[in-house]
Amino acid sequence: MGTLTVDLLDHDLFADHEPWEVFEALQRDAPVYFHDEAGGRGFWVITKFDDVRAVLKDYGAFSSEVGGAAMIEDLPEDVLAARRNFLEFDPPKHGRYRRLFSAAFTPPAVARYEEWLRALVRARLDAALPRGEFDLVAELAAPVPIRVLGHILGLPEEELPHLIELGDRLLVDTEPDYVGELAYAGEQDAYRYKPFGSPWAEELCAMGRAHYAERRECPRDDVLSLIANGTVDGRPLDKNELDNMFALMVVAGNETTRQAIALSTLALAQRPEAYRRLREERTLLPSAVEELLRFCPPVWFFRRTATAACEMRGVQIAAGDKVTVWFAAGNRDAEHYPDPHRLDLERNPTDHLTFGLGGPHVCLGQHLARLELRVYLEEFTERVASVTLADPAPPRLRSNFSNGLKRLPVAVTPA
Repeated sequence: MGTLTVDLLDHDLFADHEPWEVFEALQRDAPVYFHDEAGGRGFWVITKFDDVRAVLKDYGAFSSEVGGAAMIEDLPEDVLAARRNFLEFDPPKHGRYRRLFSAAFTPPAVARYEEWLRALVRARLDAALPRGEFDLVAELAAPVPIRVLGHILGLPEEELPHLIELGDRLLVDTEPDYVGELAYAGEQDAYRYKPFGSPWAEELCAMGRAHYAERRECPRDDVLSLIANGTVDGRPLDKNELDNMFALMVVAGNETTRQAIALSTLALAQRPEAYRRLREERTLLPSAVEELLRFCPPVWFFRRTATAACEMRGVQIAAGDKVTVWFAAGNRDAEHYPDPHRLDLERNPTDHLTFGLGGPHVCLGQHLARLELRVYLEEFTERVASVTLADPAPPRLRSNFSNGLKRLPVAVTPA
């Protein structure tokens, strides 16, 4: 590993820019890197495409359930048990929870939303484009995914703006614009047993409980009804399971697709020639969706825990060690994607890591996210002749987990 030293626990590093130079150095000099952790026992950083995918596939050797999947910090087992969602179960348990509602997210199931989604995107464009300049996150990237999620879950329209606010606070609790000074304070003991360890979890989950209760009385054709009335191992979900499921659905179904839309638009605005090609060569759209998902991943990493001693690239990893797999870095691995920092709309990288390809935890909402990004790009590029940045450095999230933008001021020329 030589003298290479990085600090991936520094959230300000990610708020300043996307630190690809750090990941390039890791891939070149220490693809299996042991990272020190103040007050903790340290963790491994895996950044090469093949290694990330190998860890994701081998759920027996690298557990999501032991230690959790989304936090580097070690938590006591009773805290983990109270907060664990189905993302943090290993097979076969993971599959039993996933099957509660996985049929609602298959390609045929999500395809039925396309006409409704297209009308939604057109309506948002109708409202935004006449202004010439606007914040694309506020006008398009945020409103579209939360309304799609609300439609599928069965949530009322009037609740959605507040759900965005609460979901942001749960997922990006290191961003001062969302949580104030708590962004620098770490988790508070009073909330450790709540979903995401968040002071706002109770308010969000109370909204979910009200809907669950109503769905038990009057089931509908929506995902909340499937969860409220579903069973695992012959029993209904308990309160903690229902709370954790609702919190996960809100943050995972909203924040990630929002950032995929925002970051993709930023990438195209920074590359006018690529945007022009996408407008003129409509057959490029399917490939462009995959390339933008590779190029603009909304999540930096996930965690696993080694269940037994193993070796990777000649480095010994001990049983119980924390192992972080950096999806975004793997998507920019030059050994797998030549010239990885170039946006190539013809690349069509259908094997990218953005959805956790290769393992049992592959993103349940991947087909819905692809549909949302494709329809957005089709409608936006049809209606907008050019898009430029009104702020050359749009403010980024202060987070080493969520890769994204707080705002994206743009100027557009209608077609």
